[in-house]
Amino acid sequence: MVESERLARRYFTLFGQQAFETLREVVHADVVFELKAVQPGHVVRGRDEFIRFLEEELRGHLWEAVPQVFTPLDENRVIVEGRIRWSDDEHVLRDDSRFWALEFCDGLLIFSAPAGSMIEAESILAARRTSP
Repeated sequence: MVESERLARRYFTLFGQQAFETLREVVHADVVFELKAVQPGHVVRGRDEFIRFLEEELRGHLWEAVPQVFTPLDENRVIVEGRIRWSDDEHVLRDDSRFWALEFCDGLLIFSAPAGSMIEAESILAARRTSP
């Protein structure tokens, strides 16, 4: 198994368990976490803000990320295809397909962005490789 897939599987397992303090151990201090379903367009930056966001926004709410297919691009980047099940502000239950573009640095999650397709996820990660 490619390292990026192993790390992504661990991340999604901890996320699913809402093991926020353990997640702190697998998230880089400079993590960038882009949002789409909850607070669309908002970007969470840094480990402390990431954990605080999870504790405040997700604890006690219906929010389930279900990874199904892991497509490693290399040892540090992986695209995950799956579904999110969540309750929106109007308390409507949602079940949406989702792709996540994930990047790891030194074994820690440093970047996560949602995408609508495999091509979009690949583009997001490619842009990160070419940006200064």
